[in-house]
Formats: sequence, structure tokens, C-alpha cells
Amino acid sequence: MSTTRAPFDDELAVLRTHVLAMGETLDHMLSTAIRAVTEQNPELTLEVLRSDDEVDRLDAEIEADCLRMIALQQPVASDLRQLGTAFKVVTDLERVGDYAVDIAKIGRRISRRGLFYKPLIDLPRLADLVRAMLRDAMTAFVSHDLEVVQRIVAADDVVDDLYHRCRDHLIEAMRQDTSLVYVGTFLVLASKYIERVGDHLVNVAERVHYMVTGELVQLAKQRKLAGVSGRPEG
Repeated sequence: MSTTRAPFDDELAVLRTHVLAMGETLDHMLSTAIRAVTEQNPELTLEVLRSDDEVDRLDAEIEADCLRMIALQQPVASDLRQLGTAFKVVTDLERVGDYAVDIAKIGRRISRRGLFYKPLIDLPRLADLVRAMLRDAMTAFVSHDLEVVQRIVAADDVVDDLYHRCRDHLIEAMRQDTSLVYVGTFLVLASKYIERVGDHLVNVAERVHYMVTGELVQLAKQRKLAGVSGRPEG
């Protein structure tokens, strides 16, 4: 390693550490947000809101570092892809934080109305799936692992399928019992927000694919055109 290259590699390592820290904070936010809904604990909503401030801080710090390194370090093509990927990835990660906040606020709204809907199995299951996608996204970003990238894209099919089943179940429950309309509507929103988190993590996966290969490909669209789906038959 040349002496001129070493400081740049050190800065890249710090940048990756900050992205990982952002991912870890988001994982905790998603877990806490779902608990805010299932446990209807307003204190958990406040915890998510506080964590979102940290995510916003990391987002701004990472973007500033990327721009500074591009301007001052004269990176080569592969380095530019790493910096450009980090710059774009944190935008999607910041949106994940926004969705976690939205989910947590739903828990607070429901708790204020004193309403509770017991069959909440699918919502935590959805959250567990997207949290696994998030952890895979961080792994793929650091290790440049294209197999993990493909795993993220495939997992999104499973998330979509479970979201549709969860949504349909809630709509049917509201149709049969109109007293559930208020809480059911918010739970449909919460499940949609989780599904959207999965979409943003697919964006991250596609950016990692670009970082590694130099090709910007819509992997999810490519998968659908190929007729591949992770959804169960029937």
C-alpha cells in the first residue's frame, strides 16, 4: 500500500463504520417501533424519535464526508463508486428511519384511543424480515458480497407476499367488525410502511451491485421479468 493511498483507505474505513452505525441504529428503531405498536407504549415512540435524531446526524455527516473525499482525495473510478454508493445508500437508510418513526407514532395514536387489536402476529414477522434484509444490506455494503445482494432482492418478494396477506386479513376483519376500522386502518398503514422499508433496502442492494460491478441494474425488476419469485405457490 502506498503512503499516499493509506490515508484515503483509512477514511473509507471510517466511512464504512459510520454507515454500519447508521444501520445498527435503524435496526433498533424498527424493533422498538414495532413494540410501540404491539405493546402500545408511548415511551417507546419517544425512544424511536430520539434515535431518529442520531440517524439524521449520521446521514448529514456521511454525506459531507463523501463530498469532501471526492473533492480532496482525487479518487479513482472504483473509489468513486464506493463514495457514490455510500452517498446514495444513506439517503435510502434515512428514509427507513422516517418509516420507523411513522410506525412508532401509530402505536402512540392507538394507545391514546385505548384500542387494541390482538392478532398482531404478521406485523412483527414482517418487521423481522425487513430487519434481516437491513442486516444483509450492511453486510453486502462492507463485504461487497453479490450473493447477499441477491438474497436481499429475493427476501423482498417474501415481504411483499406477507404484506398483502396481512393487509387482506385486516381489511376483512374491519369488514366483519366496524369497531376495528380505526385501529385496523392504522395497522394497514404500519404494515405498508414496513413493506416500503423493504423497497428501500432493495435500492441499497442495487447500489451495492453497482459499486461492485460498475453496472447500475434494477435487480428487482430484472427478477420479475425472469419470472422468479420467492412467494409460495397456491
